[in-house]
Amino acid sequence: MKLVRALLVVALLAAFALQLAPVHAQSCATKTGYYVASLNAGIDPGAADFLSSTVNNAESACAANMVFVLQTNGGDSASMESMVSSVEAYQQWGGNFITLVAPQGAYVFSAGSYIAESSNEIYMEPGTTIGSATPIVSGIPAGEENTTMTKDINAFASYMTTLTQAQGRNATAAALMVTKGVSYPYDTALRYHVVNGVINSSTVSGALADLGVPASAPINTPGIRSTLISVFSNPDVSSLLFLLGVFAVLADVYHPTIILSVVGVAVIAVALFGLGVFGASPLAVILMVVGAAFIFLEVKTQHGISAVIGVAIFILGFFLIYQFPPATSGDLPAANFSGVPEITYGLLVAIGAAVVIASLYLRSIRDALRRRPKVNDPSALVGRQGSMETDLKAGGRGIANVAAEEWTVYSAQDLRRGDQVRVIAARGNTLTVEKALT
Repeated sequence: MKLVRALLVVALLAAFALQLAPVHAQSCATKTGYYVASLNAGIDPGAADFLSSTVNNAESACAANMVFVLQTNGGDSASMESMVSSVEAYQQWGGNFITLVAPQGAYVFSAGSYIAESSNEIYMEPGTTIGSATPIVSGIPAGEENTTMTKDINAFASYMTTLTQAQGRNATAAALMVTKGVSYPYDTALRYHVVNGVINSSTVSGALADLGVPASAPINTPGIRSTLISVFSNPDVSSLLFLLGVFAVLADVYHPTIILSVVGVAVIAVALFGLGVFGASPLAVILMVVGAAFIFLEVKTQHGISAVIGVAIFILGFFLIYQFPPATSGDLPAANFSGVPEITYGLLVAIGAAVVIASLYLRSIRDALRRRPKVNDPSALVGRQGSMETDLKAGGRGIANVAAEEWTVYSAQDLRRGDQVRVIAARGNTLTVEKALT
């Protein structure tokens, strides 16, 4: 059974590895045409995977131009750096990367602003906005808040300046998006040369047409792989999956079924994969594992205290995920560009309380099952009488009918078929009998 569980987990991990394998672009004698992709989501590992695969696809299609229709509130710096690297990889390949802020009312904030400014060209539609790229840095030691924040903001401002200057746009105005959190409406962005132009259209299709993209060109959006990476790399989802996986295995301990064990182990593996993609602090993951161990300990202690301690340690580990944001892949400090929903903490506390209550509930069920009289309990037949169905030599075994059922019986006496016997002891499913006195 353990081998089956291990093989299933290995198969799941292998499937993930195959899905995450990169696609290499082919060499092109001539580059021509457009490749269009659209992202309306946060900047996270799933978005980074989407842009990376999109750039590979654009290169494989020998597309001279790639139009990236973008709308985002921001995300984490590691994913942002990865996406900027994808843009630069396409540029080094010889392609022209265009960011389009559309449709009307769209916005590109925070981490999205760095991605846009790394593009060869940026176009906006009327009613759109770009900017507000000040990093949110957590886990700063007490007394170092001002110094650390100043260093981090200066680092990201320098990064923004470098990206903007490389494309010949106004680096000074772009740096204000970082240092002062400035956002530019479409007309102001054009006036300050933060972008290359404004397209007088209110729709994505209209803007693409003005850029010269054929109407037949498909607009590519995140596929299943990128979407799953986004979902699993969300620390809320990964932490919840980890907790549910632990509880599934715990429930299987109380009520053994291979299905719950396999599902629980698979869910825990997916959760750890998601936390790894997010770049969660090792300390946070360790605390979550320790919390899970205490929850398992409840099987032995059976008084609820271990479950409460386990959930408390698990929640502490979850808090540390946000206190220490994901590490970046480059020289920039770790930072997030979007806040943490307050409902996250309330949801986790509610789930933790539910696990404790469910653990106590499982314990009460187990205690009730232990107190319930066993079906066909041989010890309950001690003192009952029956009749021999076969002959039995002293020290041997035979068959007797006791309480309307046939039982294997042992006796130190010689017994004949039809003799009346009395049960004097029970060991396992074998009854010890003696000849009944008439």
